[in-house]
Amino acid sequence: MSMTTITVKVPTDIYEQAKSILMKHGLTVEDACVLFLEETVAQGKIPFSYTQEDIEEVRKLEISE
Repeated sequence: MSMTTITVKVPTDIYEQAKSILMKHGLTVEDACVLFLEETVAQGKIPFSYTQEDIEEVRKLEISE
């Protein structure tokens, strides 16, 4: 199977908090990203609820860099 490398910019505090939680479940951040993408494909949609405000907040983070 061929693989693709992705680079994602995430606020450091969010990354560290998520990393800590994921480690308690035996996962790396990379594992969690792959699981998210696999579930997105399986469901044909984002596998959790979100609002337009959530999207706008993430996009603000992208612009502020």
